[in-house]
Order: sequence, then structure tokens, then C-alpha cells
Amino acid sequence: MNKIKLFAFTFLLLIYGGIAIEANEKTESIPQNQFPSLMERAFLRSLHGTILDVMSNHGDNQLFEYGRIEKISGNDPYDVSLRVIGFEGAHNPPYKLIRMTIRIPGDKGANYSILSYSHHPISNKEFDKLTEYATYD
Repeated sequence: MNKIKLFAFTFLLLIYGGIAIEANEKTESIPQNQFPSLMERAFLRSLHGTILDVMSNHGDNQLFEYGRIEKISGNDPYDVSLRVIGFEGAHNPPYKLIRMTIRIPGDKGANYSILSYSHHPISNKEFDKLTEYATYD
């Protein structure tokens, strides 16, 4: 859990690139029209097991790819909103867009909690649009 907190903190620092952040700013939206930063990719990788667990708890027993963090809110705990594309079989359709918001608590030893979860099938055209600026990881 401490690794997730460290990644979240480092991720927020690197996104701002050294720009001073006012204490009242509580939400960071990640641009979706550019490729994910190295920090975003590393943070998503650290959440991989959590994402699979959340998906499984909601009946989506499948794998995913093309993850993107959409926004991070809060100041400990952090609420992380992200999306992934679920697939069955050999990375082929049918694809499913899965969005979730998880809370990463500040308490040591505490687990994450699920704030929201949604999923729906997507067409090949939607898949192409959603993966235009995503990286396969």
C-alpha cells in the first residue's frame, strides 16, 4: 500500500513539473489527447492488481489493456479515476470500456475502496478513438 501512495505522490509532483500547487487545488485532470507520461504508465502498472481485483468484484473476469488515468482528486486520501479496455480471448473484440474510481487511503494498512464502477461494450470505431493516445502495456 505504501508503494501506491508513493507512486501517487510522485505522479502528482511530476505532472506539475515543479510548478507550485496551491493547497486549494484538489483535482488534476490528465490530458487524454496526448500519450501518457512515463509516470502515468508506472502508476497504472502499480495499480494493475487492484484494477483486476475491482473488475473481478464487478463480474468482469477478463484481462485489460490501454489503461489511462483520467483524473486524481483529493489530498490524502486520493481518488483515482481511470479507464481500461477489457477483452476476452486473444486481445480481440468484443471490447468493453471499463471506468472506475478508487480511493487510495492515507491510513497505513488500509485497503482501497471503490467509489464508482461502470462498463459497457464498445465498437471497433470507439476502440480506435480510445486507444489513439494510449500505450499498450
